[in-house]
Amino acid sequence: MENTKIGRPRCEKAQQAVMKATHELLNEKGGSGLTIEGIAKRAKVGKPTIYRWWPSLADIVLDVVLRQAGTDIPVIKFESLEKTLHEFLRQSMKATVDWGGAHLRFLIAHAQKDEDFRKRFRNNFSLTRRSVLLSIFQQAVERGEISPEQNLEILTDLIFGSMWYRLLIGHAPMDMSFAEELTEITIQITKNKSTS
Repeated sequence: MENTKIGRPRCEKAQQAVMKATHELLNEKGGSGLTIEGIAKRAKVGKPTIYRWWPSLADIVLDVVLRQAGTDIPVIKFESLEKTLHEFLRQSMKATVDWGGAHLRFLIAHAQKDEDFRKRFRNNFSLTRRSVLLSIFQQAVERGEISPEQNLEILTDLIFGSMWYRLLIGHAPMDMSFAEELTEITIQITKNKSTS
């Protein structure tokens, strides 16, 4: 992760304890109940140790998300646009529901208050996930499934915008039927552009 403090090398055992405690406390107490003091107590490490390794509370949560996403969201082999997009959305929804929802809401909220953290969140998480989706669309263009005139950036915004809105507002579930519906709508949009 970029732009974090340079300090002594992290003790792997203590680092894992901090990240485990952060994950547990965020799920138990939500973002408003998450504190460095609580994490230090649960992880059995000193607060100075945490501050030496992470520049902010949000950076700890970001580290947890990056590690978990790296293990839970595998790279998808491109088949067809419909199959690959559906699998990407299915995995994203599953990760959000299983463990990531509270974490992502916390990170987005913090990113609105701290411009430096917003850049770290964007560069280390958002742009990485965005590049995966853009790659799926670019491969679909190469295979003739999407018109080269289709604006892939806006198509990507439509998908992530729908997901983030549902995550933040909570007006409807982020479930497998949402993944299917979002896939179908996206395919329809790309077909309309191809035939226009």
